[in-house]
Amino acid sequence: MATCKSSSQTGLDSWQSRKSLSECLGYSLENKMFCDVTFKVGREQKNVQAHRLIVSIRSGVFEAMFYGPLAEQDEIIIPEVGHDIFEQFLRYLYTDDVTIDGVNVMGLLYVSKKYDVKHLDEKCLKYLSSSMTSDNACVILEEAHVFDEQELKEKALNFILENGNAALKSSGVTDLCQECLVRIIQADELAADEQSVFEAVVAWSENACRKQNKDVTPENRRQVLGEAIKHVRFPLLDQKYFAKNVIQTNLLTDTEKVKIFTYWVCLDENVSPFNANKRTGIIGREKIIIQRLNTIDHVYSCPCSSDNDHGIMFSVNQNASLQGFQLCGPHDRTTSNYDVRAFITDPTTDDVIEGSLVAKPVSVAAGTTKYDVELPQPLKLSKDKKYNLIVNIDGPRSHCGCSGRSTVQKGSFVCSFFNYQKSKHSNKPNRCTFVNRGQIPGLMFLV
Repeated sequence: MATCKSSSQTGLDSWQSRKSLSECLGYSLENKMFCDVTFKVGREQKNVQAHRLIVSIRSGVFEAMFYGPLAEQDEIIIPEVGHDIFEQFLRYLYTDDVTIDGVNVMGLLYVSKKYDVKHLDEKCLKYLSSSMTSDNACVILEEAHVFDEQELKEKALNFILENGNAALKSSGVTDLCQECLVRIIQADELAADEQSVFEAVVAWSENACRKQNKDVTPENRRQVLGEAIKHVRFPLLDQKYFAKNVIQTNLLTDTEKVKIFTYWVCLDENVSPFNANKRTGIIGREKIIIQRLNTIDHVYSCPCSSDNDHGIMFSVNQNASLQGFQLCGPHDRTTSNYDVRAFITDPTTDDVIEGSLVAKPVSVAAGTTKYDVELPQPLKLSKDKKYNLIVNIDGPRSHCGCSGRSTVQKGSFVCSFFNYQKSKHSNKPNRCTFVNRGQIPGLMFLV
C-alpha cells in the first residue's frame, strides 16, 4: 500500500513551513486557499473570498452572521463599501497589518465600526486626530458627528474655529450637515472674517440643493439654509461687498436688507436676528499682506515646471503667524491650472517645519496678476528668526516679479527678505531665488 510522505520526509518545504502565523493567514487569503465564504463588494459586487472562522474570530458581528441562530448564506452582499477598502480591512483581520492614509481612513473607519473591530477603529481615529489640517478638518468633523465620536468632534470643531478662514474655504465645508455648519458659523470664537463665512454659506447652500435634487434658486437656497442664514453677521460685512455680492444672491428678504442698511446709518438700531458683534476669534488679529516685489513684469515670463523650485528667506520683527503666500498669475491671460507644492524650513537646521506642507491644485482665473495660496493652518513665527519658503509650481508660464525689496514695513510690523537657501529636502534646481526678482510676490501674516 502506498504511503503519503510529509514535506520534511521528501526534503521539500511546504508553503507553511517557513512562515509565521500572520504570514500563513495572509498567504491563504491572498491565494484564496480553503475559502468558504464570498463577499460581493461595492457597486460592481466584486467577489472577495475569505474564511468564516478567521473573520469570526476577529469580529463579533461576523461571528453572529456565520455562527449565530440566523446564520447567513455563502454569499454576503456589501454594496456600500469599496472593493479596495474591504480587501484592506480583511488583510488587517488576518495579519494586523494596515497602512492608514488620507485616502482610505474614512472607508476603514466605516467598515471597522460596521463590523465592530475596535482596534482598527481606534487606529483610524488616532490618524484623523493627528493629521488634521484646514483642508480636511470639516470632513473629519462631519465623520465624527456621524459616528458620534465626541472627543474627535470637539477637536475638529476647535481646530476649525481657530483656523476659520482657511477651513471655510476648504471643499469639505459643503459636505457638512446643517447642524455642524451652524455650530461653526454661530460660534463667537470663530477666527474668520464675515466674507469667508458668507461665501461658505453660499457654497454650502448650492451643494445642499443638489443633494436634495432641488433647483439652485434663491428660494431653495434659503429654504435649505433655514436658521443658518441668521448666523452670518451681515452687519460686519464691507458695505461695498454687501451691495455688489450679497444683494445679488437674493438670499435676504427686502426687509432684512433695509434693516442692515438702517443699522449702518444708525448704529443703535436693532438689527435682530443678525448679530452685529465682532467675533472674538479675530479681535486683536490683523491680516497683513507684505508685498515683496514692487512690479509684476508683463513682458517677460517665468517658467512654472516641476523641475524647478522657487524660494525666498524671510524674518519678521515680532511674533506673528504666516497665513500663506502669493504667486504670480498666468502670463498668457487665460484661466490656468497649477499644482502647487510648498514647505518651510529652518535655515539653521534645514528641518521642515511641521504643519507647513502645502500640496494642492489651484485654478487661476484669466487676467489674474497674482493669487493667494494658504497654508493648511497659520504657522506661528518667532521674532527675528529666519524661515526658508520653498515652492514648486507645475503649470503654464507665469508673470515674473521684479524690483524686489529687502525690507517692507507696515506700521510697526517689519518683514525682511534674504536670498533663498538651498535645502536638502529639495533636489530641484533653483530658479528666482533672489530678493530682487522672481515668484512669491507677497506673504500673508496674522499679527
